[in-house]
Amino acid sequence: MGRFLLGCIAASILFSNPSISTQPGYCQQMEEACSKPVIIDVYAGEPVSLETMLDEVATAKIVYLGELHSIKSHHEFQTLVIRGLYERGCDLSLGMEMFGADQQEILNGWLASNKNVSDLGDQLGKEKWTNLPDYDSLLNFARDHGIKVIGLNASNDVVKKIARGQIMDLTPEQQKGLPDAGLLEPNPIYDRLLRLKLRVHKAFEGKSLDGVVRAQLVRDGVMAATIVRHVKSMRDKDSTMVVIAGSGHLNYGFGIPEIVKKKMQVKDRIILPTESGQLILSDEERRQAVPLEITHEDLRFIREPIADYLYVFPIIASDANGNTNKTTVKTVR
Repeated sequence: MGRFLLGCIAASILFSNPSISTQPGYCQQMEEACSKPVIIDVYAGEPVSLETMLDEVATAKIVYLGELHSIKSHHEFQTLVIRGLYERGCDLSLGMEMFGADQQEILNGWLASNKNVSDLGDQLGKEKWTNLPDYDSLLNFARDHGIKVIGLNASNDVVKKIARGQIMDLTPEQQKGLPDAGLLEPNPIYDRLLRLKLRVHKAFEGKSLDGVVRAQLVRDGVMAATIVRHVKSMRDKDSTMVVIAGSGHLNYGFGIPEIVKKKMQVKDRIILPTESGQLILSDEERRQAVPLEITHEDLRFIREPIADYLYVFPIIASDANGNTNKTTVKTVR
């Protein structure tokens, strides 16, 4: 990240020097360099190329790819990673938070068809992921290249009942899919992080967050259990499972990765894209949110690195209403 920032600072200095910045094409080259994402190897503390990152993560059994669900560039990056791993000869499967484990039959039917993603949404009905069309290129790449897609998530009905403390209202079938009771007791650091971030929701002001935290833990546990079952079933020891989930289920190795590690010891990698001002809230979402700033100091209680790799987008400025400018972000290729 340091080289990226220094490059942009250097560009601003050079642009103000007529003897340098007037060289043909130089200003444009520097502007383009600063408009591209940078990949940071968090452990090394250095930027790396996409190719270097892909070569390294291709050796992992599980690759966790985070996202903020409504940011389009995050989904473009995920497709880029899947394509890169496929081109390296990885025997891939794709686990996705966006589908419930109980929707696997519908998902399998779509993968075996020529239907489009909107048809898949119609089949899923009210349980479909809200912005499912944003995953169009990812899902079609998987289908076109014979990559199995696995639904990971718990059903909304199960999560709501557990969040309300209504476990006894679950059907016997629903109870079978629940994580072990011990997994509903969070790592204290993870619990603190969740409660820190959940303050953004106006609906939770002055209320206990216990139910919401339980809901997160149920999703973590169900998704982790599905991942463990699939990885253990892999016939090819060199196969790789790529997991697509919200960054909140993956950051700092908490949530899904932590639970998987309790069940099995396999090599994994976590890759998280940055928000960098790209998150745009709807009017309704803004009404339901509380202004919240989480500072560097607020997060100093966490000692684990946030990920193995960060995909850092250039910062996009926003106005007082949260509207971003129209800067084009070029994907690293």
